[in-house]
Amino acid sequence: MENNIKNTTDKVIGSILYPGTYSNIQESERIVSAAFGAFMLWKGVGDIFSRPSNAVWELIIGGALVYRGATGYCAVKDNIERSGCALSNKDGNTELIIETM
Repeated sequence: MENNIKNTTDKVIGSILYPGTYSNIQESERIVSAAFGAFMLWKGVGDIFSRPSNAVWELIIGGALVYRGATGYCAVKDNIERSGCALSNKDGNTELIIETM
């Protein structure tokens, strides 16, 4: 348990000190993720007694978004890029291009 906490804090501190090394998302995505994650956490804490099943999901999603915003690393985006899919920016629109293997 202590090792997981240390790894998480190292990632957060490392992404703040060396933003280009650990992050795979842009600064604007980090800000939006952290802000929306904080809102989801706040909403989840508020719903904990009135709607506990919703609150659990809000807390999980909010925590994941805050972590994504704090570290600048998105595992989903990393897996998409490693699996042969590429994000392409064409005329200002982002498209997901899936290459056959």
